[in-house]
Parts: sequence; structure tokens; C-alpha cells
Amino acid sequence: MQRTYQFFIFIAIFALSFQPLKGAGLLFSRETPQTYLDLFSGNDISFTNSVTISFDLSILSHESFGQIWVYEDKAAPYSFAYIGRDKSSSSFVINSLSDKKQFLEIPVSPQAIGARKWLHVETRLDFQHQKAEVTIDGQKYSLDGITIPNPSKANIIFGANIKAIPEVPVMVIKNIMVRDEASHSFLFPLTESDGKLVHEAGNKLHGTVVNPTWQINKQFFWQEIGTFTSSAAAGIAFDEPDRQILVIGDNNISKFDINTLKLTEYPKETVGTQTGYSGEAIYNPDKQETYFYNLADIGGQTSPFFSTISDKALPTRIVSPQFSNPLHHHAYFFDQASQSLYIFGGYGNYQYSNLTYQYDFDHGAWKEIQFTGDVIYPRMHTVAGKGPVEGSFFVFGGVGNETGKQELGKDFFCDLYLFDTSKHIVKKLWSRAFPDNYFIPTRGLVFDSKKGCIYLLCIDRKTTNASLHRFDVKTGEHAIVSNEIVFQTNCILSTAYLFNNPKDNELYAIIRYSEDNNPKAKISVYKLNAPPITYQELKKWNADDDNDTSRAYLYCIIGGIAFFLILSVGYYYIKRGNKKEVVVQSIPEDEASADKVNASSASQLPIDAPVSTPIKINAIYLFGDFQVFDAKGNEIAYRFGPKIKQMFVLALLHSYDGQEGISTNKLSAQLWPEKTTTSAKNIRNVTINHLRNILTDLEGVELVFSNDKWKIVYGDNFYCDYLKALSIAKTLQQVASPQEKEVKQLTGLLQRGTLLPTFVHYEWFGYIKINHDELFIRIIEKLLPIVETNNEPRKVIVLADILFSFDGMSETALVFKIKALKKLGQKVYAQSVYERFQKEYQQLYGEKYKENSFEE
Repeated sequence: MQRTYQFFIFIAIFALSFQPLKGAGLLFSRETPQTYLDLFSGNDISFTNSVTISFDLSILSHESFGQIWVYEDKAAPYSFAYIGRDKSSSSFVINSLSDKKQFLEIPVSPQAIGARKWLHVETRLDFQHQKAEVTIDGQKYSLDGITIPNPSKANIIFGANIKAIPEVPVMVIKNIMVRDEASHSFLFPLTESDGKLVHEAGNKLHGTVVNPTWQINKQFFWQEIGTFTSSAAAGIAFDEPDRQILVIGDNNISKFDINTLKLTEYPKETVGTQTGYSGEAIYNPDKQETYFYNLADIGGQTSPFFSTISDKALPTRIVSPQFSNPLHHHAYFFDQASQSLYIFGGYGNYQYSNLTYQYDFDHGAWKEIQFTGDVIYPRMHTVAGKGPVEGSFFVFGGVGNETGKQELGKDFFCDLYLFDTSKHIVKKLWSRAFPDNYFIPTRGLVFDSKKGCIYLLCIDRKTTNASLHRFDVKTGEHAIVSNEIVFQTNCILSTAYLFNNPKDNELYAIIRYSEDNNPKAKISVYKLNAPPITYQELKKWNADDDNDTSRAYLYCIIGGIAFFLILSVGYYYIKRGNKKEVVVQSIPEDEASADKVNASSASQLPIDAPVSTPIKINAIYLFGDFQVFDAKGNEIAYRFGPKIKQMFVLALLHSYDGQEGISTNKLSAQLWPEKTTTSAKNIRNVTINHLRNILTDLEGVELVFSNDKWKIVYGDNFYCDYLKALSIAKTLQQVASPQEKEVKQLTGLLQRGTLLPTFVHYEWFGYIKINHDELFIRIIEKLLPIVETNNEPRKVIVLADILFSFDGMSETALVFKIKALKKLGQKVYAQSVYERFQKEYQQLYGEKYKENSFEE
């Protein structure tokens, strides 16, 4: 038993001590002040016999010039630099700074220079044999006659150096390793995301950097790289070989080059006399052609078609396959090996679908393919993508129900299936509860075979914004691995796409933002470096508190050893044949650990959780998700189309607290400003009938016309979260000492989200929202000092975050949140909150926020 313990302890320490770390890197900018990295913070380190400096290097531009590193031995300093003359002639130079005649020039292949191209560079300064050896991607070069003392005491500077070359090439460096033949070995992965400190992997010391640009941020924060317009229902595909985003409009094509960021547009027949409507596009690199298809049959506008658009000077082939279901929001998958196109699921004819169709290219027809195996419920808003083997594809999530009947409501699915197209078998891999809030996937599922996970661009049902999600294929383990992209729309044609660019190790999100009655859509292109990471991984290093970092590193070692000890105990009992179970209890996370703090304090600190939907009978919710529950408790929000929903909200918000309602003219002007009086009247009457029909499912709730105005009347058994919040706010305005129950109720309501976030694009909603925000801002500002006086810092944080949701630049919210975090011992996180506020303030107002006010 003792030997077993010793063995596992040795393995644990070995694994933790020598596990390779991969950094994202540090971008060296030529902007003033130019970037330089002082590896040992001005301290000289003593090296014996030799010193080896190795790192990964990416030179972004051929025509660049500057210092890479300087070995600052006072007696014999050495320099390593890059000289880029033009695209065909560039080199590295290692030379003595005290003897200009002693140098070695190393040619660099033009193909090795450019963004996303990496060289592994290793330089060994041998003091004993007076030799310098430079190895670049396995090719070795030597310089004899160096005269560095043994031992040598030196600091190492990367980047611009006034003692050598005061310029720096545009470059990215990562994974710096410095070692000698004695006891020194330092690894700087350069995985930091902010601050001016760089951390050595063993946490022995740290360096400092001026003007840093941390590359790891590009693995979490989406970068917008292009914006342009297209047809409202343009198909979007990715040409991986030529690195181009293809946008297939109505008889025109746009190509966005992701390297040059240039858009090329040209006329090309794509739909003939039809109009694209929620169609999809797929690029086939083998045949150099794009498939653009449509399933909807809308009289006078479009009908099902399938276009084959060639990159070559060939006419577009357009066929009209018969199809009786538009299958909105279906999933699609193109199998490169068999050159087969499949679609699955979708919604149409008041039904969710779980059927699979394959397109027959020879006969220009869709044919249903029968699959056996596990049952997959009918659904829309589902997504498909390449599976682990040829001829297989994954299907993830969606919205639907067991029967497929729309009138029976909808369920949100968080599950993963694998379709085998050769055996026609479906296998369910896992199903799990939603990790936090409901979300639905958009187009494009990316499978990472090395990590065994899938990536999905998902729309959060609460914020309606898009972010990247990662799921483990075997276990369903989930993480969010990007920031949010604003995506707030209620138009059925709006959607988002996710594409993988494995050659450049990048992911692309394409947002097609369409609006009702607008023939043009806005296309936004975003880029994310792979592999994407979580917020916790982004903030791995605490650049402002090395003690916390040391503690976190120590916790990792202790945790690792504990883990292997547990394994050893299990192994021992198994070998002994002992049938007793080894029970391992989870240890609560350290609340004060800065490494664990997320951007959202409400999700990390043990504060009152947001109040979930408390009433699900005869109720309507306007905060966050628009939700409607009928008198039987069924969720019926799906029955409210965009105009019906707007009409209901307008009437409701003009019906409470003694208001008489909204006039017909004002109602028409708000909802159909572009229509003539006659046209608006016809549409209005139809919308009113639909709304009245829906409201019959709610008890005592009606849309009535009285005194030339439209009004929602309701009884005491009707609940609306917004009306309840207004009632509580009115009470709190009138009292000096609010009751804890009322504060808790209001907090729970406001934590659901902002008022109707999907309405922010409606012009008429602006005035209503301003009055709403001003009212609750006053209430929260009144409550904050009261709650703070009661010594309730966690509740202060909740209220401050709510205030931030109304006013992102609220100084009141900032002050109270930082004070509360400090009181909880979260000074590091408080600092990050303050710095984020500073950045957003400068972006918004073009000037810096108050300097040195954090401590104040």
C-alpha cells in the first residue's frame, strides 16, 4: 500500500511539474511606446556554462525590421534581430553588441513569414566553447568566437531596446524557455490576458512588459472584421480552400476575403425569377460550385428551387423540385465523401418535423430517408455538422415536442444525436438539462476531433445575444467559450452561421440581420482564434496579485496530488477485492479565489439567485423572455407573432394605473407607419382578431374598444411581472424604510432581464423604455445606501448589477459594487470590474475615466 501511495505521488508531482504549457502569445506593436518585454524585471540571473533561449515566433509582415531579444550581460551583450527588406529577402541576425564585426546572418524563407505562420527558434550561447548556435525549425546555424564570461549574469529583453535596436518587428512571441546547464529553467507561456506582468510557469518570478497586446483575448472575444449588405434571405457559405465567405443573394454573389477583408460583388444568376426565402447555401470545393436551395412555397413570391452555381464560366442550373413543407429552421449537412446533401427537422404547416431528406442531384428531387435506432423528437432551430467518421453527422438541440404538434406547446432540447447515413441508424449520445438559461443553436456545428467536442453558436433566450458554446461529445460537459455578439431581432429571416477555418486555426461567426419589409439585410463577419477558451481560462493569471496566483498554483498541485491519492486508494481496494465504495465528497470552491471569479458576480458569489418564473397560470412576463401562460398553465408565447405581440404590449402599457388606452390612429401609426390609412385598417383588423382569439385562453383578459381607444382589461387573477414591479416601485417611492419582502420581490423581478429586450429596435418603444428605466434607476439608487447600511454586500452587488443593466455607465452602481466586493475580500475582482468600466467609458466618451479613483 505504501509503495502504491509513493508511486502515485511521484506521478502526480511529475505530471504537474512537467506538463507542457501552451501560450497564446504577446503581440509586439510598433506603436509608441513600442512593445518590450523585460523577462526578469531588470534583475540579472546567473547562468552557468551556457544559456538557451527558445520560443515560438510569428513575423506578421515581410517589410519589417527590429529587435527580437537582447541578452544583457554587461561584459558581452548579444542581440538577435529580424531584418525584412522585401518579400523575397529577409533574415535573422545574431551579433555581439560590443564587437560589430562578430555577427551571423540567417536567411528566412518568404513562405515562413505572415500571419498565423510560426517558427520555433532556439539560440544556445555556449560560454565554455565560445560558440552561438541558432536552430530554426530544426535547421542549425553556428557563430564561433563569442566571449561571454562563465558564469554569466544577465537580464533578457524581448522587443524594442534602446541599447541595441529601438524598433521592433510586428511579431507574436509565445512559449519562451530560458535554461542553463546548472539549475535554471524558466518557462514563460505568455498566457496572460491583461496587465503588465508576465508569469513564469513555475511561479518563481515574473517579468514586466510595456505596451502589451495579449493574443489570448482573441480566443475569447469575437473581432468584427467586416460589415456589408445583402438580400434579406441571402444564403451564406464558406469557401475553405480560397478562404472566402460566400453570400448568395437574389441573382448576385458577394465574396468576402478573410485575409484581405475585401468584398467583391458581381451579378450572377442564382434564383432566376424566384426570390430566396430562408434558403441555405453550401459550397462544394471538389466541384467548385455552390448549392442554393429554397423550400418555401409563397404564392406570387417564391416556390421551391435548387440552384447549382458554378465558380467557372458555366450557366447556373436551376431546378424546381416539388416540396410541400417550408421546414423553417431545419438542419442541413453536406457529406463531402459521398457528395450527398441531407436536411433534418424544421417547422412548417403548424408541425415540427423529425424527418430526414436527401437531395437527389441526378433527378433534381428531395427524397425522404428512413432512419432506425433511437427516437429523436420533432424539432426546429436544430443544427447539424460533420461527425467523427465519413458518412456521419451530429444533430444538436432545438425546439419542438414529442408529438410535433405546434398547438401542444414547445420544449427546448439540449441533446446530441449521431446519424449514420450508410447504415441509416440514429444513436442518441446524451441528453441533459440546460446548463443555465435556455438557448437555441444557429447554423453550423463544428466538430473538434482532437478535443472530442463540438462548438455551437447559440442564441441566449434571455438576452437574445449569440455566444459560442462547447460540449463534450461523450459526456455533454458544457462551457461558454466566447463573449456575446449582439443579436436582437424578431424577423424570421435573421439568423447566424458558424464556420471553421482549420488551416488558419480560426472560427467565423456570420450574422445576417434582417428586418420585416426591408429588402436588404445587414451582414456582419466576426473572427475568433481557435481553440476558443472560457472566461476563467482567459483570466487564468491575476496580474495584480502574485500572492493569489501563487496560492492558486499551490492549490492546483495539492488538488492534483489529492486526486492521484484518491485513485491510489481506489486502486488498492479494487486489488484487495474490497467491495466497499470509495466515496469522494466535493470540496466547495474558495470564494476568494480570484481565478474562479467570472465576469458576472451574480453567478459566482453566493447571493440570492434570480427569481425564476413563479406564476405559470394566467400570467404574462415582459422582463427578459416574453412569456405567456394561459389559464391551464400552457406556455403560449409562440402564438404571438411580431405584430400581435407589439399590439398587445402597446394596449397593455396604455391600460394600467387609470390610463384609458391607446387610440386607433396612434396604434396604426406605431405599428404600420409606412401603410396608407386603408391598408393599415385592413391589417389592423386582422391583427386585432388574432389577438382577441389568443386572449380567450387567458381568464378575464380582454382587448376592448371603449371611448375611441383600445385597452386591455383584466381581473385580479391575472398576473404581469411588469405591472407587479410598477406597483412595488410606487410603494417604495412613498416609504422611507422599505420592507425587506418588497425589496426582495422587486429584485427578483428585475433580475429576469430588461424590459422586452427584443423591442429595442422599435421606434415607439424608445420613449416607454426611457420612462421605465428612469423610474427603476431612481428606486435602485434609493435602495443601495439602505442595503449597504444594513451590511448586506451580496445584496448590494445584485442591486448594482441591476442598475448597470439600466445604465451601463452608472457611477453609482460602480461605487457600490466595488465597495461591496472589497468588503467580501474580492479586491482583485473589484479591480477588474473597475478596469472594464474604464475601458467602456473611454470607448463611449472618447476620454479616460477618473484616474486613480479605484482606492477612493
